[in-house]
Amino acid sequence: MATRSSGRTAVDVVRDWFEQRPPHGLRLGSPQTAGRLTLLPVFHDGPALEYVTFADAQKDGSAEITEVGSAGAVSTLEVTTSSNVPVLMIDGEILIGLKQNRVLNTTILVPAKTTLKVPVACVEAGRWRHATSKANRADYALSPKIRAMKRHSVTLSARAFGKFTADQGAVWDEVAGSLGSLGVHSQTLAYSDIEKQRRPEIEARLSQLQPEPGQSGVLALIGGEPVAFDLFDRPSTLARMWQGLIGSYIAEALVPNPSNEPADLEAATEWIRGAGAGEATRHQAVGLGESVSITGPKHETSALVVDGVAVHIATGPALSRMRP
Repeated sequence: MATRSSGRTAVDVVRDWFEQRPPHGLRLGSPQTAGRLTLLPVFHDGPALEYVTFADAQKDGSAEITEVGSAGAVSTLEVTTSSNVPVLMIDGEILIGLKQNRVLNTTILVPAKTTLKVPVACVEAGRWRHATSKANRADYALSPKIRAMKRHSVTLSARAFGKFTADQGAVWDEVAGSLGSLGVHSQTLAYSDIEKQRRPEIEARLSQLQPEPGQSGVLALIGGEPVAFDLFDRPSTLARMWQGLIGSYIAEALVPNPSNEPADLEAATEWIRGAGAGEATRHQAVGLGESVSITGPKHETSALVVDGVAVHIATGPALSRMRP
C-alpha cells in the first residue's frame, strides 16, 4: 500500500515525527513520577485515521480472537471482526485464555469485517489445553524489557523472511525471569499472573498517573533510563491503552534495583530525537498498511503506517544497551 501520493515512504513518515521540532513536531510535557517510574507526556499535531481499538471492539462484541482451527498453533491466532471500521490491535497486548496465553508480535490494523490470522508469541509456557473458546484481553501489556527483546527478534524475522515471528524460546526465558524478579509464582509460567499477584501495587501507582488533555504518546523512564516510547496518531487511543501500557511500565519498575537516578529531561528528549536514526526497512503489514523497522546503536523502533499516517510508533533501547 502506498504511504503518500507525494512519493514519501512509510520510513519518511516515521522519521518525520522524530526529526521535526516544535511547534509541528513532538512536544514534551511535565514529568509524572510514581516510585522509580517517570513518565514524560508526548504531544503532536498530525493526521489520524478512523478505527476502533480491539479493547472496544471486543467489549461491544464486534471482534473476537480464537485458535486457528481445532488443533491451534502456538505462533498464530485468528481475529474476526464485524466492525464497520478497522480494528487496531497493539504490539504487546496480552491475550489470555484459549490453549495458552499469547502476546501480539506487531501492531495490526484489521480491515473492517474481516477474518485475519495474526502473529503471536506464547507467554505461558506450562499450558496447552483449552481454558476458553475466545481470548480475553489482559489488563496489562507485556513489560518494556520483554517487548524490546521480542521487537528485536521480530525485526530480524521480518527482514529475513517477511514474517513477524518472535524468538519463542527467548520470550519464555524472559517471562520466567520477570516472574522470578517480581517474586511471582506461576504454576504455568504465565506472565499474566503478575497482574494477579502484584495488582494492588500496580493499581496504587496507576492512580497517581493520568494522561494529560491532548496527550497522544508517552516516554517511560525507570531509574532515570528510557525503557519505552509509545506514540499514537490520536489522544483517544493512548487514553484507551493507558491502563495496559502504564501498568506494564509500573510492573517492570517494581523489580528491585538499587539504581534510581533522577530523570535527565534533556537527555530523554535527545533520546527520542535519535529514535529515527539507523537502518530502516519497511514490510507489508499484517492487515492494512506497512510496518517500519528502524535499528540504530541506541534504539530499536517499530511502527505501523497506513495511508501516510503513523498509527503507532514504539521504541525501546537497543538490545545491546539493555541492562541485565
